[in-house]
This record gives sequence, C-alpha cells and structure tokens, in this order.
Amino acid sequence: MFANIWQAVVSGLSIGSIYALIAQGYYVTYITTSTLNFGQGEFLMIGAMVGLTCYVVVGLPFPIALLIAVAVTGLMGIALERIAIRPVLRHVLTHSWVLSTLAISIILKNGAVSVWGPEQIRFPSPFGDEVLKIGNAGIFPQELFIIVAALGTVALVQLFLKKSILGKAMMAVAHNRNAAAVMGIDVKRMVILAFMLSSALAGLGGILIAPVTFAWAYMGTVPGIKAFAAAIFGGLENPVGILIGGLVIGLLEQLFGVINSNLKEGITFLFILIMLAFRPTGLMGRRTIEKV
Repeated sequence: MFANIWQAVVSGLSIGSIYALIAQGYYVTYITTSTLNFGQGEFLMIGAMVGLTCYVVVGLPFPIALLIAVAVTGLMGIALERIAIRPVLRHVLTHSWVLSTLAISIILKNGAVSVWGPEQIRFPSPFGDEVLKIGNAGIFPQELFIIVAALGTVALVQLFLKKSILGKAMMAVAHNRNAAAVMGIDVKRMVILAFMLSSALAGLGGILIAPVTFAWAYMGTVPGIKAFAAAIFGGLENPVGILIGGLVIGLLEQLFGVINSNLKEGITFLFILIMLAFRPTGLMGRRTIEKV
C-alpha cells in the first residue's frame, strides 16, 4: 500500500507539473489581454506530435526535437493572436475570443487527425523504459524529468517576467496598458509575445508528457481543462497560486486513483468546487471590492 501511495505521489507531482506549466500560459495571456486561449490543450498536443515526428520519424536527438516543438508551437501562438484574438478585441465588450479560440482548438484537432491519424502512438522516452526502484515503488525516470523540467521552466518564466526588460515591459502592459503605451512600450508586440510564450509552454508540456502517456490527436483536451481548473483553483492572477493549484490537482487525482480509479476525477473536481465555494477568487486570488 505504501509503495502505491509513493508511486501516486510521484505521478501526481509529474502530471501536476504539466498542469501548472500549461496554466502559466493562461496566466500570461490573461494578465496582458484579459483573454484565455481555450485551445491551449491542442497546443500541448501539437507539441507532442511535432516532437514525435522529429524524434521518432526523422531521428533527431530529443533536445533538438524538444526545441523544434517549442518553436513551432510558439510561432503558432503568434498566428493565434493575429487570427483569433486581435480582430475580436477591437470591440471592447466582446467575448468572441472564447468562440474563436475554441474554433482554433477544433481545427487543430481535426488537422492532427488528418496528418497523424486518430490512433494513440507510443512516444519512446529518451531515458528508456527502465524503472527506478525506490524502496518497493517503481518510478520512471521520465516522470522525474518532467517534474524538474516543468517546475524549472515555471521558475524561469517568472524570472523572465520580473527581471528581463521584455518581461518588465509585459508586466507594465498587464498593470496598465494605456500608461505602458505612453511610456513608449509597444503594447501589440507585448501581446504577441504573451501568446507566443503561452503556446510555447503548452508545446513544451506536450513533448514532456507524451512519453508517459501516448501521443495522439485527442491527448490535449483533458490536460487543457485541468490546467484551466488549476489556474482557477490557485488564482488566475497569481503564478504561485497557479503552481500550487496544478500540483494539488495532480496529487489529488493520483491519490484518489489509488482508492478508486473510477471516481478520482469526480472527487478531485468536487474538492475544487468546495474550495471555490469558500474562496471564489481561488486559493491565492485577489479579493476585489466594487463600490455600487
């Protein structure tokens, strides 16, 4: 029993790190444009499929395949902003971006089925299939790599936003885009950068998680939803809260899976609903008071 719990903890931290990584993309676009890419899960899928093609079909080294997958999804993020976000944001009160990003999601899914087929495809881990024995528990090296790579990336993104010139410019736009424009910051470029970064994070998540699961056209739907849940759970405007939210959701679903695998997702979301009933803005979200 202890071995099962230990395995569940490692698996939970692994998948939770992916949720946190994708959710950081939601955070970046929300603070800069007050919009979200509801096709974020499909960008994860594209990252996995492009990585699979480069690594397995073409035979490139895994680090090169990873960089290509991240670059491709980042460029797709630029296209997303230009096609699905910018045209509808010209109207201040519109929420058409919800439909436009969902449309992109469906298009990407159908395109992936046409190119790679609907079947699940095995993505071999660069660390092999050997299981590490820690006590009585068996852990895949890929899972440990996911935890380190995903959490390290989240930390680097926050360092970029707080310390780099581009990152500070993006945060200035997030704080007050009109004041940022007056100060000479190109707001449109910062918005493009936000969507490029968001999409690249999802693509990275895809190539990291595919060796643990499978690479296929429908692999991004559930992680995209759970990453959104992690962002809401932690507080959509708080990156630390989002990180905690992703890890908590990953741990809960894996630990509940030890008890009853059929109920793990239902119980996990029930826990989230109960928490949001007491803290509607999320675990570390800001409480705002509106005067009427």
